[in-house]
Amino acid sequence: MDYIAAIDVGTTNLKCQIFSPDFRVMGSCIQKINILKPFQGWEEINPSELQNGVKQVLQNALKDADLKSNNIKSIGLSTQRNTFITWNKKTGEPYHNFITWGDSRSNIIVKELNKSITFKIVKYISKILYLIFASKQLKVAKSFTFSNIQILPKLLWLLQNNRKFRQDMKNNDVQFGTLDTWLLYQASNGKLHVTDVSCASATGLFNLFTMSWMPNLVFQYFGITSTILPSICDSNILKYLIDNNITCKISNITIACSLADQSASLYGTGSFSKYTAKVTMGTGMFLDINCGSLPEVCLGYFPLVGWTLNDDICFSLEAVDYNSGSLIQLAKSIGGFNNPKELNMLKQGNEFSTDSLLFVLPESEPSKSIRRDYSFIGVTTCTTKTDMAISILESFAFRIKKILDNYHNEMPQMKLNTLWVDGGVSRNDYICQTIANVTSTTVVRMKNSNRTEVSCLGAAFMAGLSSGVWKNKRELENFRNRTDQKFVPDNNDYFANEYKYIRWLYNQKCLY
Repeated sequence: MDYIAAIDVGTTNLKCQIFSPDFRVMGSCIQKINILKPFQGWEEINPSELQNGVKQVLQNALKDADLKSNNIKSIGLSTQRNTFITWNKKTGEPYHNFITWGDSRSNIIVKELNKSITFKIVKYISKILYLIFASKQLKVAKSFTFSNIQILPKLLWLLQNNRKFRQDMKNNDVQFGTLDTWLLYQASNGKLHVTDVSCASATGLFNLFTMSWMPNLVFQYFGITSTILPSICDSNILKYLIDNNITCKISNITIACSLADQSASLYGTGSFSKYTAKVTMGTGMFLDINCGSLPEVCLGYFPLVGWTLNDDICFSLEAVDYNSGSLIQLAKSIGGFNNPKELNMLKQGNEFSTDSLLFVLPESEPSKSIRRDYSFIGVTTCTTKTDMAISILESFAFRIKKILDNYHNEMPQMKLNTLWVDGGVSRNDYICQTIANVTSTTVVRMKNSNRTEVSCLGAAFMAGLSSGVWKNKRELENFRNRTDQKFVPDNNDYFANEYKYIRWLYNQKCLY
């Protein structure tokens, strides 16, 4: 029997799960990622520690499954996006630790770029041209803004502050890579310098419409040599390895696929059809919609490539809210519970009522910006701590509805019937039902989500398709149909839900 391993390198945790051909989790391991913070706003990961950690979680998962490396057909790799490293092409030595997506050392550079005359002229011309031609490319250009999440400002920071990096860049001795690039480079003994298209599309250096890096002229303007960039390849890494006769293994197991963590999660939910969607509610809230084989553009949201697997290509739109993790901590501290799932029993016991209580938070900015200001509306002498905690969870549903409404206003053709959910917050039945009621959409969650990590499932399934363990997508869909729990909208509360949502919108607009 052939098994599949999936390794997920997330923002805070390293995870590995071993799947059987019938999708059972045979073994798993989770390990904290050591985030280094040498200075305020800096967030780094030691590359050697990470590489050793990847090997360790794989070995521990194999041990948990009572399996050996030769029992595993292939590995599926899922990685956090926009965390990157640069190294010397000749020696393979890094110039610095991984700089994570949450690092804000380039904050001053971001502000300077957004205020620059050149940038304002480009945006102004793009707006004029968009009025004439109304193309999707111009729509992206006219609304583009630099942010700390993007890689370009951090590369500019390195040019200013790392002399060795700057000198070697001039000599064409530098290689750049996102987290997946580095792991594949190490696993191939330095022979592979590639990144998967889903990871590339999130960097801010990628042209979604040509499916390639930005033109050389753009990089030259900023003083960066485009030769540092990795080749962009299919999410099906195995095909690239076979075509180029390259070996790429971790613990003697071949890596068959690589994709971004949110893409892996979208794939793991079985969101294969156009206008199917998932929302991950964990450290951040990520709502991703499958837009089919052509890119869509919606102002305020990130157009991305979900995956490419041979002839199968998926473009996606993503909305991000970085307040989710901090809000859960706030709800825990107020409500006195350890995880959102514990509130299920309280709600079933009718020990609280939050009909008039609202929790209002400002819009999350398109960068890693966690807002500290918030308001409770409708607090009375009868309001309990649990009421307040529940109102925080309800705000997740309102923010999701606002995102979906904005999508639909720009794309009336989008009709969303089902929304898959995953992440720690989704373990709460009340919030899942509230999302269903507020959005008038059926919400679907895996029954065994405590055991199966959806991003691991997505990476494993793509690896299994690549290496022949599974034949087609129908097999995953059948598995999800057997294991999914559905929350159907309660139409009896439609007007009450709409009224509460309108109150929430009104208060958010008035206060912030």
